[in-house]
Amino acid sequence: MTTDPDAPATTALPYGSGNRWTFTSRSGGPTQTEELALHALPGGAEQSDGYLPDEITAEDLWAKWAGGVADSYHNQHPDQFRPGEIPIYWTVTRPGMDGIFEPPPHVPSRPENFLTHYTHPVNAVTEERLNWPVLDREWNSTEAHKGGFIQQATGGKPSPLQPTMDIRQIGAAAGLYVPPL
Repeated sequence: MTTDPDAPATTALPYGSGNRWTFTSRSGGPTQTEELALHALPGGAEQSDGYLPDEITAEDLWAKWAGGVADSYHNQHPDQFRPGEIPIYWTVTRPGMDGIFEPPPHVPSRPENFLTHYTHPVNAVTEERLNWPVLDREWNSTEAHKGGFIQQATGGKPSPLQPTMDIRQIGAAAGLYVPPL
């Protein structure tokens, strides 16, 4: 651990890259050993699909997105969302975003999820049960992940299975544009 106050910040991850998890299909399919993570997609973040990082910065895409969706969920469902609050949609997948796309366990609105179809993943070496990590998403000169502009602009990502995020609160904390109330 560094004590240098000018050293760049590091993120503590529950597992290093490359950790593999073993799980079996409940329908009698084969046992699989894969790297798994949770993918978070805040409501409306798919708008990044129409852009590339060399066309728009993460901060400018944040401003465009925040201005368009900040109150849209509250306006449609005022009993469910506060102004500025939007849902986060979660999926269990692999870091390459291929092959596995299941709703995660422990989400009340989803009666079927990853654990409906598979056993609980355990570490292929230690047999420790998986404590679901959240996939990093980027928006820069080398990566253009769907919704990656949010993590790139704010410097953070949601906690595992966090149901909503408040655009005004997160944007203000990160020094980004927030639409007026």
